[in-house]
Amino acid sequence: MFEAVETAIRDSLGASLVGVMHVHVRRMRETAAALGHAIAAAVPPAVEERLGSAMRTSDRVFRIGEHDFMVVLPNLLSPGHAELAAQRLLREFERPLAVQGRPLTAVIAIGLAWSPEHGVSADAVTRRATAALDAAAARGARLHLASGKGEDPLLLDDLRTALVGNDLSLEFQPIVTLADRRVVAVESLARWTCPRRGSVAPHRFVPIAEQAGLAAELTRWTLHATLREFSELNALDPGLRCAINLSPRAFGEAGLVEQVVAALQIWGIPAQRVVLEVTETAVMEDPETSARALHALRDAGLGIAIDDFGKGYSSFSYLRHFPATVLKIDQSFVTAITLDDRARRLVSSMIGLAHGLGIEATCEGVEDEQTVHCLLDLGCDQAQGFHLGRPMKRADLSPRLRAQHGGTPVDDARPMP
Repeated sequence: MFEAVETAIRDSLGASLVGVMHVHVRRMRETAAALGHAIAAAVPPAVEERLGSAMRTSDRVFRIGEHDFMVVLPNLLSPGHAELAAQRLLREFERPLAVQGRPLTAVIAIGLAWSPEHGVSADAVTRRATAALDAAAARGARLHLASGKGEDPLLLDDLRTALVGNDLSLEFQPIVTLADRRVVAVESLARWTCPRRGSVAPHRFVPIAEQAGLAAELTRWTLHATLREFSELNALDPGLRCAINLSPRAFGEAGLVEQVVAALQIWGIPAQRVVLEVTETAVMEDPETSARALHALRDAGLGIAIDDFGKGYSSFSYLRHFPATVLKIDQSFVTAITLDDRARRLVSSMIGLAHGLGIEATCEGVEDEQTVHCLLDLGCDQAQGFHLGRPMKRADLSPRLRAQHGGTPVDDARPMP
């Protein structure tokens, strides 16, 4: 495969582009559970055949894993032609495959990159295609295009050094009850200030960690750093809860449940005070493994929040199988509720769904007082957003907790830190 990419790049002589698509067949565990392993095993060969028939004769298809393929697209005129090829491929897979004499629709996702913009070597451009596929999975999208020139490869070394040296930091964003603005929980957010590059946003360094195999290290650091700092906040308000985001890759790591339980014991935090946040995309990428891990974590006493609800698969059926205690409604719906009646009704339906399942509804992205009043009318339990409290250091949050735990009213009119 690498040789084919290198040859295409060399033959292009800089006069044309070489596209690379990383194609992943999604939800194969579900297929196996529903239809049997024999049919599931026959899906990838059928996908490979469809890929070959859908592409140009000059394009090359390579199977690189059990459910993954690389497609090399030489002699493209522009990035637009690369995207058209990917879109055409997605349309091809809207038609069912013939698998062992029965129709079956394969769900695929594509990460697309091209040379020379995203690399002048096979290794560089294929890595960018894979990174684009990971971005598609994180967003619950079917297609994602690589953007820009790509990260400086030294950024990964800097991140690895930061993890080893415990040089990342944390901020906590308040989650409040809407009726009285009491902080009932905080969400832990990792921050990184690189000595050579300044502040690096989580949407940059978290995917880098996942793609480079550092997800386990980042998960361990986040767990222990969060629980260490939260222990001091919890001393101020024993009823406070802390939400910790789990990487989608965490479910693929052996011993996740034992790791979380051990961290709670080390820092003396009751399991009931911690809520683990997972996205719809994370749990649906491998539902069987996710369900086992989430049930084990719930049995250990932890809360489970489905984050960014409505942004990913939005398949209500999975809510029957996952022991969620909180539904976090994505800000893309919340920010529109004062302007768009359909958005308001959607959020109202999501809140009703949560309550119907006996779990809490939390709305994200609350940016103004009008939205607060609207969510109160809709019966939302709690919310977070810059209007209710920006992410802040533990020391900056402590006075607010100390005041409300001591019974002193919090002045809601003051600017949030």
